[in-house]
Amino acid sequence: MKKVKAPPGAKRLIESLRNLGYDCSTAVADLLDNSVAANASVVYVEILAQHGSRPPYIVIADDGTGMDREGLQEAMRFGSFQEYTPEDLGKYGLGLKTASLSQCRKLTVASKPRAKNGSRPRRHYARWDLDFVHGTDEWDLLLPVTEELKDWEAEALQHEASAAGGTVVLWSGLEEALPLLSHHDIQKRERHLAQLINRVGDHLRMVFHRFMEGMVDGRRKLHIYLCGEQLKPWDPFCRNENTRELDILSLPLTVTDRSGSETTGVVTISPFILPHEQEFSSTAAWKDAAGPRSWNQQQGFYFYRNHRLLQAGGWSWLRAVDEHTKLLRVAVQFPQKLDRAFEVNVTKMRAKIPADCRESVKGSVSRWAKVAKDRYGKTPSPRRTSGSGQIAENAAPSAAKSARKTETPPNVSYGNLSFALSNAPSHALTVAAGPGNGQVKIVIPHKHEAATLFAPIDRDNSELRRFCIAALSVLEAVYERRLKPDQIPIESLRRSLNRMK
Repeated sequence: MKKVKAPPGAKRLIESLRNLGYDCSTAVADLLDNSVAANASVVYVEILAQHGSRPPYIVIADDGTGMDREGLQEAMRFGSFQEYTPEDLGKYGLGLKTASLSQCRKLTVASKPRAKNGSRPRRHYARWDLDFVHGTDEWDLLLPVTEELKDWEAEALQHEASAAGGTVVLWSGLEEALPLLSHHDIQKRERHLAQLINRVGDHLRMVFHRFMEGMVDGRRKLHIYLCGEQLKPWDPFCRNENTRELDILSLPLTVTDRSGSETTGVVTISPFILPHEQEFSSTAAWKDAAGPRSWNQQQGFYFYRNHRLLQAGGWSWLRAVDEHTKLLRVAVQFPQKLDRAFEVNVTKMRAKIPADCRESVKGSVSRWAKVAKDRYGKTPSPRRTSGSGQIAENAAPSAAKSARKTETPPNVSYGNLSFALSNAPSHALTVAAGPGNGQVKIVIPHKHEAATLFAPIDRDNSELRRFCIAALSVLEAVYERRLKPDQIPIESLRRSLNRMK
């Protein structure tokens, strides 16, 4: 039979590969998979909005093993060849390219292997430029040298994390996916940047929390820095709180591939019943435990493939989300060889309970849900702090109520500036004129982080700390345009601060 080569059109296919469903957070996480595979211990993520003539860009830099020229060029090839080990996070050899180009039009990678036997390895560069591909309709990978880079590109690609060896990924041409990073309104630009940083940070804290906690055998603890700040891991199961872990369920699962070969692996399912709100060590811990999508949406299955979180929350069509089961979260751990059964795709963002074990899992979930409902329905003893700031585990409700009456102020005042606590469900501050001339009143919802302003004073919660929280609340109110700068009673704040010295 005759045959003829039919290479795909470059500009049409490369555009279609940009639309696999990534957002900025999931795309950055896909690149961190490569850093983990390269045994990196430190990863820096930098997100910068437009500044003057310099366009916005994103950098992901690590201190991993790095690549030589041939290795880099192969890594930049679509469908690159790689022998994946059972512990690897990669799958199709597409992630670096598809995740990056979903966000940018110009992907530049610099890599430098670590020195061996007295060698002095060089840093090598490779680039996919979609505008160039559109002009040629060819699969032409560009290989720039340092002199051909713009000054800001060269600085970004020589990130200090990779000084002794490692890889730096630069995304530029973000105007399509992230247009607000180059918005003409500076305030809108900075506000969007702050929101984007928060979303990316929340996602990375969740997806890589096991690596960040040092829970993965044979791998170094992973430290992730986002815009200069080290991220703390987010454990969905709050194991440092009063969480109840139920019996672990282990299910053998056999997968048949296209050739008819069978592979058997074990699925480990670990259910956790999280504490009631008042059982948490602090209000801040409760709020953080809510997760990026809030309590109700974070209940359900947490699918881990080789300890990397793929999907957080949801019941995989086994039951509906229910307020009364929001304390139930279930870890589902499976090895790479069971990818087919869990229907893991190229983006590694979704998984589902395999058909062969759905009935067994469904019965177990029903039992766990009953336990979660029981804990949700019980009213625990109110949380109160002792003089040392520690939780008093068995405090009587009446004693705690009495302590709040004597120790917790109904409002806090600094001269003409006063703060009041509200039970409103909103998370936003509100500002109103006080009863006297020139007085300002800021109302803080009890779920707002500044609500700690009304906590009892002790040696770990000093008046100076209270003053700082109050000042931050004022700044937030100004930033949200709820308070005009000329309304702030500066002299009142200054006098209050001087009294603390």
